[in-house]
Amino acid sequence: MKIKKMTATFGSLDNAVLEPGDGLTVVAAPNEAGKSTWAGFLKAMLYGIDTGKRNKTGFLSDKARYLPWSGAPMAGEMLVEWQGKDILLRRFPTRTNPFGGFEAVYAASGDPVPDLTAANVGEQLTGVSREVYLRSAFVGQGGAAIGASGELEARISALATSGQEDTAYSDVERTLKDWRNRRRANRANGLIPQLEEDRAEVDAALEEMAEARRRRAEAEQELASFQQKRRELQTDLEVWERLEKHEVNRRYTEAYTEWAQAKAAILADRPHPVFGTMTGDEAWAWAQEKQAERDGALEENRRRNAQREELGRACRRGRKEILLCACLAVISLLIGLGLALWSGKWAVSLARMGAIALAALAAAVVFALRRRNSQRKLAEIRFARVPEGEDWLAQAVQYRETLAQIQQAKELEAAARRRVSDLAAQGGQLADTLEMLHPPVRSKAAAAAQLAAVEGELARVRGELARTEGELAHMGGAEDTEARRALLDQQLARRMEEYDALTAALDALDAANAALRERFSPALNREAGQIFAALTGGRWDKLTLARDFTAQASQEDGLLPRSWLALSAGTADQLYLSVRLAVCALTVPDAPVVLDDALAAFDDGRCALALDYLREAAGDRQILLFSCHSREAEWAGEHHIPVIHL
Repeated sequence: MKIKKMTATFGSLDNAVLEPGDGLTVVAAPNEAGKSTWAGFLKAMLYGIDTGKRNKTGFLSDKARYLPWSGAPMAGEMLVEWQGKDILLRRFPTRTNPFGGFEAVYAASGDPVPDLTAANVGEQLTGVSREVYLRSAFVGQGGAAIGASGELEARISALATSGQEDTAYSDVERTLKDWRNRRRANRANGLIPQLEEDRAEVDAALEEMAEARRRRAEAEQELASFQQKRRELQTDLEVWERLEKHEVNRRYTEAYTEWAQAKAAILADRPHPVFGTMTGDEAWAWAQEKQAERDGALEENRRRNAQREELGRACRRGRKEILLCACLAVISLLIGLGLALWSGKWAVSLARMGAIALAALAAAVVFALRRRNSQRKLAEIRFARVPEGEDWLAQAVQYRETLAQIQQAKELEAAARRRVSDLAAQGGQLADTLEMLHPPVRSKAAAAAQLAAVEGELARVRGELARTEGELAHMGGAEDTEARRALLDQQLARRMEEYDALTAALDALDAANAALRERFSPALNREAGQIFAALTGGRWDKLTLARDFTAQASQEDGLLPRSWLALSAGTADQLYLSVRLAVCALTVPDAPVVLDDALAAFDDGRCALALDYLREAAGDRQILLFSCHSREAEWAGEHHIPVIHL
């Protein structure tokens, strides 16, 4: 399988596209640029997302980790070449799974690819299950080390043994121990201790059977006696209930009559001719507003009337002033004419008196203009309209009192209605019975108390009887119990034989495992040792991998093997990367290899050695190397290896 193109809306990726090359491709980007997200997207496209995992303290599930930051639905496409054909894989959200929808079609025709489903697409394309792929060809950040896995162990063991991948020593040992522990885990747990305990219980049951029969007979006698007593007490209580029914009916009739009277007392709730359906406060506010409107209109009219009177006086005064000025002008002219006749100086006399006359006439014009302005203002004055109506405040007070009376009547009616409902719930009705009853000798309280005590005794006796019946039913008859004891003896003997056989099988398995321990997948050890030597420049040339996937490194110079824990962090990463690449070469030959910052702890020299090896290994398979350093991209550019910058 080869990846040609990936399109992702996944985590920080929003419809992003990645097109790796056929062999080694270096994807270079700084931290938080989406490298690990692309790696997680590839894993999710192949094997889906496990929605069963939940967020915990210090752990974020994939469905939450890769929720698209853009708010869009989680979706993706991957174009791959498989079995000589281009196939387009799509995943999209469903109602219950954010990445659970799936389809696989041929890119050329769009026809569905048969037998490819969301559950098996990863295993079909890579040839291995999710667990094997993640422990071999998929190296996440800081994840070079391989943990123990029965499935991976079985696949690797097949390289050195029969070729069957469905069996591993650890799985067989665990299964045999589980089977043996089911027979006997210790003195108290397992089928054998349980059978021994059951046989002891059968012996005790035979002894208890007679005692249980005796207790059952006593309980049956007590039950009959208490049942008769309960019938007598129930009869007394029924009489008291009928007597109380008379009283309830009487009180119900009285309450119903009061309710009818209260309903009749409610005033007709009709809209008011002035206030309509206003509340009391609304009516009072409306009346105050109307009263304030009337008072304001009257005050405005008084002010305008005073202004009118003032302008009228000004007009009359202006007319007098005009007449006075006209008279003064005429008198001035007459005086000037008289002086001219008397003195004979016509020009001087007429000029002086003419000036006085002109001044008087000018004053008359001014007074005329002023009077005209006053007349205009007087004509413009309009009186405000005074709202018509009665005394609204008094009507509002009366309206509020009426509302209070109606509310009081409604409250009385509601109280009477509740009382009728309460008595009806107690069984009250208008029709009463004419039954003649006599009170029992026992009071109602005494009868109820005695009945409660009798019911308690009945419950106790029934419980005792049920227990004895259950014991007898569980024990069965004496013959059944003896037969059960014989059956238990047979089962116990068979379980003991099985336990001995499983112990012998485990001993034989341990012996076989001791013989095979030294040659656990020699092909894997050889392949990993060669890769380790290439990555370390020959510094370490041997590698030994145990069944729990712990590794040791050794040298030709005879030094003792070193556990990976004794190596530097960079060398330990190189050791386990060698194991990963060897596992890929031997068990996952067709799947693309994903390395997410797998060379981060390598120094420059060993990084170059690793890149040289990956270039050579990429001749047969596709390798995606994600890196946050520039050195891998620079090396790729120098060696004409495809580089993608995010």
